Amino acid sequence: MGILILLQLVFDVAVVGAAVWLFLNKREWLMASSETSTEAFEQWKKDWELEKQNQAQQLAVQLRSIRLLFEQTKKLVDEKANAFSAFPVSQEENELKHLVLEKNPPMIPTLIEFEAQKNRLKQETPLDLKSLLAEQLC
Repeated sequence: MGILILLQLVFDVAVVGAAVWLFLNKREWLMASSETSTEAFEQWKKDWELEKQNQAQQLAVQLRSIRLLFEQTKKLVDEKANAFSAFPVSQEENELKHLVLEKNPPMIPTLIEFEAQKNRLKQETPLDLKSLLAEQLC
């Protein structure tokens, strides 16, 4: 029985000693754990940025291949659509279609451009029949 009491006392002293040691060294222990967590966070952030760049590159490659596939498909459909018509398409008609497709759509004027054009037209001499007859009669 005395041995059990002695072992209990040794165990209690060890637990109290460990608690005192942790209390006295908690700043170093907390700083070490925060440094490792900061390092782990920085490593995770670098890995995430690298993964993001890889995903962006893969997406760009996939988009380019899809766009190329779309253009090839559109070209084939246009060629085959002409083959099924009752009358064969002439070379001139093909050239005119390509010219129309290449032409840029007209730009919608801004309000400033519209006002400038309106003022310019007001300052020009009118060319209607009434004003021409009035000038001839004067």
